[in-house]
Amino acid sequence: MSTGTIIFIIAMGWALIIHGGLTYLIVKKKEYSLISGFLNRPKEEQEYLIQNGYIEALGRIFKITFFIFAATFLLGLLPIPYGFEIGIALFLVVLLGGLIWMQKFEVPHKRKKMYWITSGIMAVTIGLVGWLTIAGLVDNEVTVNHETFEISGMYGVEWPIKDIKSVELLEELPEVIMKSDGFATAGQLKGNFLLEEPYGNGLLFVNWKNTPYLYVTTKNNYLILNRKNSEDTKNIYESLLKVWESQK
Repeated sequence: MSTGTIIFIIAMGWALIIHGGLTYLIVKKKEYSLISGFLNRPKEEQEYLIQNGYIEALGRIFKITFFIFAATFLLGLLPIPYGFEIGIALFLVVLLGGLIWMQKFEVPHKRKKMYWITSGIMAVTIGLVGWLTIAGLVDNEVTVNHETFEISGMYGVEWPIKDIKSVELLEELPEVIMKSDGFATAGQLKGNFLLEEPYGNGLLFVNWKNTPYLYVTTKNNYLILNRKNSEDTKNIYESLLKVWESQK
């Protein structure tokens, strides 16, 4: 089992335990103090919400999303294309949609306001996730000239040619340990990742399993990049290598 898989199991397992624990405490133990803002409401509102089914609806949402999250965890361990991504998307839709639905049990004078707030949160969240997904899936533009090697777009960099220490093609991608600050979905890795030794932290702009990989290093950093079409990767490598060697 790889280090990355172990970290995934620990992180997702811990999140699942927290979600399951909250679900159990709210639904079974009736620890309503764990519900955000509940204890700050007037006693009359608390009683109304309990009697009108608000707490029961919240518990139902927690239980459904717990099972979806558990299934997503398992999908992340299986070689099912886009399984984990679909699971996370379904989890968010059910959770946010459920929060809108449960406002029907809210106290009447707050119901309209809470519908607007929760609908707004859902719209912003889905819009942001959608934008990040599209931006992450679009290939960064690569520009090579006599002065610089530039990768534009999300997590893009611009390195002076004189700062580059090596330019290579790798036939295999080193093992990815974990994501430090980046985008990782649908076979696309983009951003800062920790790789196996001796690589350490560096930038990836990678379409998973599409060999070869361009490996470029400077004194303090490195990046690995490829394209879905192997010929495109080789063309970038040859262009950069030619410019780099002319300045050595």
